[in-house]
Amino acid sequence: MNSPDQPVRTEQMEIDASAKWPGLALFGSALFWLLLGGTLQLVAAIQLHTPAFLADCAWFTYGRIAPAAQNALVYGWGINAALGFGLWLMARLSATTLRHGGWLLVAINFWNMGVTLGVLGILGGYSTSFELLEMPRFVPLILLVSYAMMGVWAVTTFSIRNTENVFASQWYLFGAAFWFPWLYAIAQLMLLKAPVRGVLQPVVNAWFVHGLYGLWFVPVALAAVYYFLPKILGKPIANYYLAPLAFWWLVIGTALAGGSRLIGAPVPVWIPALGTVANFLLVVPVVIIGLNIFGTLSGRYSALAGSVTLRFILLSALAFIFASVLNLAFSFRDFVEIAQFTLLSELRDWVVLYACFSAAMFGAAYFILPRLTAGAWRFPALVKMHLGATLVGGALLTVALGVGGWQQGHLLNTSGVAFGEITQAMTFWFTLRTAGFAVLLFGHLAFVINFVGLLCPLGACGKKAPADLGQGSSAEGHA
Repeated sequence: MNSPDQPVRTEQMEIDASAKWPGLALFGSALFWLLLGGTLQLVAAIQLHTPAFLADCAWFTYGRIAPAAQNALVYGWGINAALGFGLWLMARLSATTLRHGGWLLVAINFWNMGVTLGVLGILGGYSTSFELLEMPRFVPLILLVSYAMMGVWAVTTFSIRNTENVFASQWYLFGAAFWFPWLYAIAQLMLLKAPVRGVLQPVVNAWFVHGLYGLWFVPVALAAVYYFLPKILGKPIANYYLAPLAFWWLVIGTALAGGSRLIGAPVPVWIPALGTVANFLLVVPVVIIGLNIFGTLSGRYSALAGSVTLRFILLSALAFIFASVLNLAFSFRDFVEIAQFTLLSELRDWVVLYACFSAAMFGAAYFILPRLTAGAWRFPALVKMHLGATLVGGALLTVALGVGGWQQGHLLNTSGVAFGEITQAMTFWFTLRTAGFAVLLFGHLAFVINFVGLLCPLGACGKKAPADLGQGSSAEGHA
């Protein structure tokens, strides 16, 4: 006799089968860029305390390798992973298959070709001077066209959905899918194609950088949180009626908060003032989202022991709150006078990109990939190593960037201390930062090995490990 969940499971298996090759291509590409970007990031970190390291090769000088690493992680790892997760989840929540996957694979190849050309262009010395827009001028058109080709699938899948409900995860995914090309296209136009002049350039760049982190990476991470919590715990989101308010408040506040990055800069005073006010207003949606998340987890923390996905999702949620606190701190002028131009500025963006977004994508990958391949993770020990490396590496970087940045800020504000002395005093913190990146890279390598093992045919790789990493209920739930 068939169980009541059998039709639902059959439908989910059909959806997973339709998303298999696009999903594997996106996650596989993302992991390649994660390894490459992490390696470049480690090399750049070493150069801060060992300047002679690879100094004889122009392609690997700090001024080139640092932005190349950042772009590889943002546009290579970040966009690929987000689209792999987003397309699968949109299909699942829309209860419809992903159609015409062959064309989607073409778009994925074009996107990764564009990122490859961009990273090589930066290493070759053809970068621009704008943060996160350093790729050569011919690359953005390739990225925008290929992204549009991929974005069509998300819109099409949503438009032919077989469900009446639209869940919180879909709000965040659908919003992020539109906000990224809007931010990227306007920034390219106003800074590179038809550049504005003078003081408007840093204003546009700050708006873009803040928007990319706050309106792309954060919404995708929250989409994962709002989906996997009820899915794995088998209970609805607590205080769900407040979620729409948090969504719109977060979106509008974040869109206005970019000016807070320009406190003390030679720009009209109202721009950083508006950003500061927006950051204070963002306290409300952060509190609401916290009530949603931790209200759902209340009384169910024991479930963390049985699901690596849930552990990564909890880490992502905690990082979201920590990032919000950091953004609020950077709204105080007294704090900015010390923290600006130090490692603390790097910490603010790293917490969003890695601790919040990447942790959510790791958790999503551990849930999604076995379903796409109809397999199981072969090496459970590597899963634990990856989680452990993420926690240890993240802790090392938080201490190095936080404590080291605070000391750096005080030294920079002390007129009697020479810059050479500051550099010498920061050697320990730069070394600790390097150790953090090395530990994270070790975790990434463990994840990639496990991913390859998941793809490897049974006969070639041996027996599969019965690693149940948190199945959750078959119904899609109150996501």
